[in-house]
This record gives sequence, C-alpha cells and structure tokens, in this order.
Amino acid sequence: MRRALIAVFALLALTLLYAGYAFLSLRQLEAGVKAGDAAAISDHVDFPAVRASIKEQLSAIVMSRALDEADKHRSAGARLGAGLLAAIGPALIDTAVDRFVSPAAIGALLARRAPAAGGGGSEAGGQEPKELDLRRFAHRFELLSPTRFRITHKDGVAIVFVLADWTWKVADIRIPPDILKKILRPDAGERL
Repeated sequence: MRRALIAVFALLALTLLYAGYAFLSLRQLEAGVKAGDAAAISDHVDFPAVRASIKEQLSAIVMSRALDEADKHRSAGARLGAGLLAAIGPALIDTAVDRFVSPAAIGALLARRAPAAGGGGSEAGGQEPKELDLRRFAHRFELLSPTRFRITHKDGVAIVFVLADWTWKVADIRIPPDILKKILRPDAGERL
C-alpha cells in the first residue's frame, strides 16, 4: 500500500512538473516578446520548423489562387501566368519567409513596436496598445503527444510547441487559409 501511495505521489509530482515547465516556457516566451528581446524569443522558437510550416502554407494558398485564376479565365496568358507562378512562386516565398521569420527580423520588428501602456499610447488614436498574453491566446489547449501541445486562438490560429532538448519551443504556427488570403491580399477581404 505504501509503495502504491509513493508511486501515485511521484506520478502526480512529475505531471505537475511537466505541466508547470510548459507554462513557464509560455511565460518566458511572452516576457521575451513583451521586452522585445530577440534572443529570449530565439530560445523558445524553432525557426527552421516554423519557416518550413509557413512556407508550405503560403505555397498552397498561392498555388491554389493561381490555378483558380487560370481555370476562371481559361486563356493562354492566364495559364502561362499560373505556370510561371508555379515555377517562381516557391523561390519567392522561400526568400521572403527566410528573411522575415528570423530572430533578427523579429527583434527589429519588436524594437519598432508600439509604446507600452502609459507611454503615450492612449493619445495616439485613443486606444491602449494590446499586450501579449498567451493565456488569453489559448482559447483551446490540446495535448497532442507527451512532447507536443497546441494552443489555439478563437480565430483559428494555432501554435504548436514541441519539447526539444529539454526546452519547449514553438515548432509550428498554423494560420487558417482565410486569414492567409487576407494577409496576401488585404484589399480582397470582402470578396474571399
């Protein structure tokens, strides 16, 4: 009986440590983003995996749009354009994602972010700048495996964390296709 009780307490302690470590990693990532610290962010993001995920998602959207346009117009010029996009598009997407999804680019972006609350944000536009709060982001939490979990925002954006080298890191960011289409062509939001 005593051994069973010790085993239960040990399992409970390991479970709490496991969950607490994931929560701590989330808080450290959140603090790095708030502080604009690219090095702290880099410690919690697997940039090659995130880049590969974003490249794949953008390529699928761009190719889908090119094929839709070629089918819609059915002209030789539209088909040639779709063919050129199929040949050149992935290289352009790769270059753009490699440039903008990097520790240096994120650090530069965060260095130019809006001032913190109380730093004059309410005078410019009447709205307080929003602070990152991953607890609010986590509309839904899913444990995918013992080394993977996903948090999902109410708009469908999902961030997948992976336990790698004893550190929880962002390994995938899944953006719903309708949001990606608006990012690629913001003026077409009503027509999508």
